[in-house]
Amino acid sequence: MAAEINNVAQDYAKIIQSADLDREISPLCTNIEDMLARLDEFETLLSSVRAESNGIMANHVCSILSFSDNFDELRTRIDNLEAFVGRVSANLNDVERSVDVAEQELNVTDYSLKGLLFKPLKAKLTATDPATAQPQPRTNLLDGEFQPVRIYSSDEYFGAPAAPEEPQVA
Repeated sequence: MAAEINNVAQDYAKIIQSADLDREISPLCTNIEDMLARLDEFETLLSSVRAESNGIMANHVCSILSFSDNFDELRTRIDNLEAFVGRVSANLNDVERSVDVAEQELNVTDYSLKGLLFKPLKAKLTATDPATAQPQPRTNLLDGEFQPVRIYSSDEYFGAPAAPEEPQVA
C-alpha cells in the first residue's frame, strides 16, 4: 500500500512540475486586477453621486419645507379651479341646449352658410297659421324676447381684477 501511495504521489508531483502555473494563473490575476480597478472606479462614482445627491437633498428639502406654508393656498386655488372648470362645463352644456332650441325654432338643419342665412328667413316667409302649427315645447323666448343663458363670472373664482394705479404727477 505504501508503494502505491508513493507511486500516486510521484505521479501528482510530475503533473504539478509539468504544469506551467504562471501561464495558468496569470490570466486569473489579470482579471482580478481589472475587476479591482473597476470596483475602485465604481466606488469613486458612487461616492460622487452620494455627495451630489446629499447636496441636492439639502437644498431642495429646505425649499420644500419653506414652501409648505403655501400648500394650503395652492390647494385652495386648485379646488377653486376645479369648481370653475365644472361651472364652465355646465354653462357650455346650457349654451349648447339653447343653441339646439334656437336651431329647432328656426328649423335649421343645413349648417352651410347658405342654410344658416336663408333657411330661417324662408321659414318665416312660408310660416303656417299659428293656430294649426304644432306647439314647440322648448323656447329661448320670454315674452317674445330672447333670454340668454346666464354664465359664470370669473370674478367669483379669481377675484376682481386689481385697479391699475394712476401715476402721480409731481
